[in-house]
Amino acid sequence: MGLGPYYGIKAKVYSFDNFERRAADFLVPPPDSQPWSPFKSRLEFEIAEIMLEVGFNNQQTDRLVKLCHRCAVGKEKLTFKNHKDIHNMWEAASHRITKFMKEVISVPFTGDEGLQEYDMHYRDLWELAADMLRNPRLFPHFTFDAHRLSKFDGNTFVSFVDEPFTARDIWDVQLQLPPGGKPLAYILYVDKTKLSSFGTAKGYPVYAHLANLPTAIRNGQGEGGGYVVGWLPIVKDEKLHSGKPSWVDFKNTVWHKSFARIISSLASKSQMGQWLECLDGVTRWFFLCILILSADFKEQSVMSLTRGIMSLWPCPICLVPRDDLWDTSKSYHRRTSKESQAVINAVCAKETFEEREELLKEQVLHLIENAFWAVAFTCVHRALSHDHCHFNHGRLWSRHLWVELQKYVVTLGRAKVLQVDNWFVLFDLFEDFPCWRNLRHPNQVIGVTFTDSSVHKDISKLVDNPTLTHQQQYMTQTANDNVKNWNFPKLHMTTHIFNDIEAKGATRNYNTKPNEQMHGPLKDWYLNRTNFKNVVEQILRIDHWLLVADDIGRCISDFDEYSQWKSDSDGEDDDALDDENTDIGPGADSISTLDPSQHVRMGSRQASQTFCSIKNAHKTQVEFTNFFIKLNVFLNTFLPACNIPLSNGRIHLLSDDTVVTEYRFLCVNYESLVDWKQYTDYLRCNPQFFNTPRFDWVFIQTQNGVILGRLVFLFQCSIGNDILSLALIHPFDAPTGPQPRQDKQLNLLRVHAQRPSSSRYNRSFVGPS
Repeated sequence: MGLGPYYGIKAKVYSFDNFERRAADFLVPPPDSQPWSPFKSRLEFEIAEIMLEVGFNNQQTDRLVKLCHRCAVGKEKLTFKNHKDIHNMWEAASHRITKFMKEVISVPFTGDEGLQEYDMHYRDLWELAADMLRNPRLFPHFTFDAHRLSKFDGNTFVSFVDEPFTARDIWDVQLQLPPGGKPLAYILYVDKTKLSSFGTAKGYPVYAHLANLPTAIRNGQGEGGGYVVGWLPIVKDEKLHSGKPSWVDFKNTVWHKSFARIISSLASKSQMGQWLECLDGVTRWFFLCILILSADFKEQSVMSLTRGIMSLWPCPICLVPRDDLWDTSKSYHRRTSKESQAVINAVCAKETFEEREELLKEQVLHLIENAFWAVAFTCVHRALSHDHCHFNHGRLWSRHLWVELQKYVVTLGRAKVLQVDNWFVLFDLFEDFPCWRNLRHPNQVIGVTFTDSSVHKDISKLVDNPTLTHQQQYMTQTANDNVKNWNFPKLHMTTHIFNDIEAKGATRNYNTKPNEQMHGPLKDWYLNRTNFKNVVEQILRIDHWLLVADDIGRCISDFDEYSQWKSDSDGEDDDALDDENTDIGPGADSISTLDPSQHVRMGSRQASQTFCSIKNAHKTQVEFTNFFIKLNVFLNTFLPACNIPLSNGRIHLLSDDTVVTEYRFLCVNYESLVDWKQYTDYLRCNPQFFNTPRFDWVFIQTQNGVILGRLVFLFQCSIGNDILSLALIHPFDAPTGPQPRQDKQLNLLRVHAQRPSSSRYNRSFVGPS
């Protein structure tokens, strides 16, 4: 063995038995007496270490720290000894939410002896609906009768739809019910997903929402949102049978027999109804139905038992010929469950296999009993809905229109490709296009493949409208191009979107995106909380425990609020309430005219500075021309209107030494003119918002009406004892000339900016633009 060639150390020779490698011998120093330093104690280090290993976010970290302090105080005793105690307690609390049941589905396959068995898991949908109806936090939001809404436009009432219970289908269902019957409608979503990153482990969850709840709850998280109500078995392909018609029929049979168990309670309760005493003391007669089926095209074909893309009539909703899928200008006869049942009955009446198969191919159906036929007031073809996520930006745009646009840009050369990429990155700088919150701007778009359909959705918003406007024209011109084929089902499915809106409300009611997002936790649980064996039961157990935990947590919050209210009520002087001189009318809680907190709120506060420093900092900006003069003119009108007492009956002009505070964020609460609900928008007035200037647009209430403007400067200043929140805006109310006819037809309003020097002050915001 040779050592240190540069130091002249001689080689040593060892026998094989004596040769060894080991650490050098030296005197080990004594260990640090406080190895957890800089942590104050070993306990604090170990708690912080667990948080780091698990990956707690800030909110979870704060919660755990508070729990540790509660234990340290000693008012509550912790009795858990290990993880088994915690598991047992969750199981004891599981009765609060309808639990999962497990059944075995047995299906025969032609040519095999015996039956093939599959496990499937499901929740009772009626019991789950009853849980929500008994929930005091959800019950006030239920709508039990179909509505028809109309809005007066100045001349006549115009009908509109938003929620499912304002649309046509739920109205038609209630017309078929006996007097006093109430429709309780489900929205079901089914999609196979990959649990592992390589796709070796897959799941087949079924999600359910109640259409009687508003969208904000139904598409949200937690109680009233989407529930996992089933887990379908996945039939693995066998090389001996894969691709054969008999194997396809077998897989469809397994799917529909399994799904029939999930909706079995709907089938029974839809026929005769179910009485239930609600929290308001009224006993209602509920009839359950399936109003909306949300899925991509492949799942829709399975649900309707049509034969898919290669059949003569591929659409699961209408009878469009396969060769006419590209022509979106035509409409065709719509399928119905009654017609499909009649076809299956006619097929069963045939004597030979050849006759049955010929009729099935002609009607593009499978000889299988559809699970949805058992549910009254439900037509599977009518319940299938437009999938905005997969059909539009997830397929038509991402796989076709965007691909064609990329090809065209590439043919123009590298300079144009670079120009388009830079255009997307710097899009925020364009004066003619407002910045949208949560709108992504990729660093590169040409030659890049995005798998997230939401990215394609943002890209499609940024692309010039003519790209989409001339879609049909482009398709017609390239119809004879052998390279590009526009004849695919997802293009045709867009022809049903308007009918779906009239029948089931806005597309958010049946968009698959909220359900797709629910796949994420399932994948996380598979990776982090299972042993990768019998994963279905482990995943569903975690899902159920989280629902139970959410329910208990909300009950605790309700209890805390009630206890606080009770404590405050007990502390009040009852005699004061009986005093006839006590003002308890509307004026007692009225908000000062100077307090905009209920409508607008400023944020991103900057350091206070004088008017002189502001003038010097913005001396190159035309909008700040005559900054003081315009501000004093505004205050001269505004302050008397607010009944602010002025010394000597006049307004003192602000000086260069007056201190003001700049803000760069504006939170605006406003009432929507669509559904009369409060919404919140977040506006920026920031010269360097993530290294990019951003000055958002707003609607402004003026004495002459509402105008469009752009934020220039947000600030607060003191006038006497009052603090005023003010905004310098650049108005866009200059004359634009006669309105073009196409603008009138499209209900567009053109605006033109005033000169930058015409910027003015304002305090009244209607809302963001």
